[in-house]
Amino acid sequence: MKILSKLWILFTPSLLLTLYYSCNEAPAQPKKFITIGVVAPLSGNNASYGDILRQGFDMAFGGDSSIRLDYQDSKFDPTTAVSATTKLIGDSVKIILGEVASGVTMAIAPIAEKNKVVLFTTISSTDRLRTAGDYIFRNIPRNEVQGKTVAEFMYNQLKIRSAALFSMNDEYGVNISRSFKETFTALGGIIAFEGAFKKGDQDFRTALAKIKASGAQAMFIPGDKNEPAIILKQAKELDLNIPIVGGDGSSNADVIAIAGNSSEGFYCSNVLVDTTSAYYQQYHKQFVDKYHKEPGAYDAYAYEGAMIILEAVRNAGNNAEKVKEYLYTHTFPSMTGPLKFDRDGEVDRLWGIYRVINGKFTEIK
Repeated sequence: MKILSKLWILFTPSLLLTLYYSCNEAPAQPKKFITIGVVAPLSGNNASYGDILRQGFDMAFGGDSSIRLDYQDSKFDPTTAVSATTKLIGDSVKIILGEVASGVTMAIAPIAEKNKVVLFTTISSTDRLRTAGDYIFRNIPRNEVQGKTVAEFMYNQLKIRSAALFSMNDEYGVNISRSFKETFTALGGIIAFEGAFKKGDQDFRTALAKIKASGAQAMFIPGDKNEPAIILKQAKELDLNIPIVGGDGSSNADVIAIAGNSSEGFYCSNVLVDTTSAYYQQYHKQFVDKYHKEPGAYDAYAYEGAMIILEAVRNAGNNAEKVKEYLYTHTFPSMTGPLKFDRDGEVDRLWGIYRVINGKFTEIK
């Protein structure tokens, strides 16, 4: 009994209080993180575009445990993308990255703008996005500049005076074709053939035969990847041996895979990257180390866009209004040097021209 009494004395009031709170300590609170939404084609025929975004975004945000990416599959479809965007906004997401297709991005932009949610796209180039609202941003130049670039390349570099314009009948194709036609004819060229194809079309032989009969010296075929790839194969079958130029939607390795040898010599426009810059060199090493392959221009812009958003969030927090103002008022490092957004959320950038040489897209202008 004496021993027990002495032991009890050791438990002073302060020690007992400490033991009480230790035993009744509140459970640790889960770590708070910021959720950034991503709306992209993650399945279907255009999932490769979603893969491009995922690789760039994951690499940019991967080192920051305070940020979580919530990927939503748009299936390259406006209706599905609208549902995905609405879900993210309902989950209190303040920043969304995406989409890819111009028409799909235009479908979700009004929803983001109405709800004052920042929408940032690294691929959609439609001119109409310029006036979509104060919360809409992109780091890719618009189609007005792209169509002009292709027309000037055809007229001045390839010395083409008669061109066929065969484009996809969607937001992207119509948009870029308008700029191409205006510039090419203003330079003195003529449009010998003008036609359109739909997504999912498989047989272009009738149109290609008409193009051959028109005497066109070259052909511009702005579209995505599948249809232009088939056009390249069928043009070769018909011995339509004229320069063929695509838009940035066709600057995809899948075009080479689908068209095979028929893609050799194919030109297309795409965003520019300064591969000699320290910014790109650091990115390139990280990308190759992580994915064990060479990045394309779209890959680089996906990473760049994500890094811009990462900087904005780190400085402005999970607040769409503050992130928006940060984007408008700061200059960011990029693949082409210092980058600044104008009051329309646009960037002053040029387009380049690439060509398939030995099975790879190579910048030539």
